Amino acid sequence: MFSGLTFNCVLLLLQLLLARFLEDAYIVEVGKNAYLHCNYTLPTSGILVPMCWGKGSCPWSQCGNELLRTDGKHVTYKKFSRYQLRGNINKGDVSLTIENVTLADRGTYCCRIQFPGIMNDKKLDLELVIEAETQPLVTLHDNNGIKISTWADEIKDSGETIRTAVHIGVGISAGLALALILGVLVLKWYSYKKKKLQSLSLITLANLPPGGLANAGAGRIHSEENIYTIEENVYEIENSNEYYCYISSQQPS
Repeated sequence: MFSGLTFNCVLLLLQLLLARFLEDAYIVEVGKNAYLHCNYTLPTSGILVPMCWGKGSCPWSQCGNELLRTDGKHVTYKKFSRYQLRGNINKGDVSLTIENVTLADRGTYCCRIQFPGIMNDKKLDLELVIEAETQPLVTLHDNNGIKISTWADEIKDSGETIRTAVHIGVGISAGLALALILGVLVLKWYSYKKKKLQSLSLITLANLPPGGLANAGAGRIHSEENIYTIEENVYEIENSNEYYCYISSQQPS
């Protein structure tokens, strides 16, 4: 049986997961620059660490769909000139700047700091959400005075739809996780109650006094003896009547 404390712990866990998702998500309008934060602490040796940026979640090694790479001190590869490292690389700031973003730039980005040794890399997945560019609302009317929708309206609505879809997706994921956890807890509670009822039934049967069964059997035997006694008395009464009638029927000569 789960308590209110367990339920509160589940809610706190979901809130932390939601906060982590929102913390790693960057929302930028079309045409503006996106700034994806990523840094690391330099080793005690002071040697700079190579790193890479890629599109998509961080794989087990390197960066998938690599966008930019450094040898620690300098950028050695850049897929497009729009990708820039404008932070202080010498202090471990390898944040990525994407200039003049478009809707195609939305998605997950991987920042991988390649520390020496096996499984020592620092990996960070960042989510970039692109909103449609905000434009002045232009309203047109036809000759009859009926409003005609414009491209500005549609683009604005598209941006709102994307942002709403992201929030709804996060809410649905959190709701499904909560429902799954509650379902498991309810099943455990039901199993616990069922086992408890079975244990109580076995204890009741084990504690039933044997004298009760013996008394019930003795009472049944005694009832059967009474029935036999009544039947014998009936036979005796009937025989005595016949004999009496036979004697009284004779006449003196």
